Amino acid sequence: FQESDIYELMASEYMQMGDTVKYVETLYAGADRFPKSKYFIPNLVNVFIRNGENDKAMEYLDTAIKNDPTNACDLNSVKGALLAEKGDFKGAEEEYKKALVQDENCERALEALAVNYILQAQDLKEVTATISDRKEQVENDKKTIELYEKSLPYLEKFADKLADRNADTTELDGALMKLRNVYYNLSMLGVDKSKELEKVEEQLGVSN
Repeated sequence: FQESDIYELMASEYMQMGDTVKYVETLYAGADRFPKSKYFIPNLVNVFIRNGENDKAMEYLDTAIKNDPTNACDLNSVKGALLAEKGDFKGAEEEYKKALVQDENCERALEALAVNYILQAQDLKEVTATISDRKEQVENDKKTIELYEKSLPYLEKFADKLADRNADTTELDGALMKLRNVYYNLSMLGVDKSKELEKVEEQLGVSN
């Protein structure tokens, strides 16, 4: 056994016993003693997120990313999600792209980056619906189209990755539903995606 293994076993035992205080204490001790471990800091981050302590989670994520840049798929994706939750879509986009630089097939980052653009497009659509100035509406529609189109390469690749590895039907259908939403909204905004929409609806077994 390595010394870090003993700390991991202790933490796991406390978790099984339901002693969350000792569990967190052991995670803190392990994170301090073995900063490059992939066990202690990620689990601490999960604890902070569950407790709503996102600032602490972000602090430890930065440490984890610094100590283990090869684990960007998970770590940067989680950081991106926390930033997106705060409405910092630009910061989130940067984190997801960092994850994809390390691993171009990182499914978490592919999906999250696509959703990041989709959420911004939907927010802009809602704003457009409340304004009467035609020129402003046209400008907003252009920006909305750009955001939906930005999402597509990532979302399409994500769906293809799921299909290639025979992912669970629920998981694959979730990705296809997102694709259907984007194709539909683009078509409504004057970008013809009727063929793509028809294909994805066939895969889902639904129709307009």
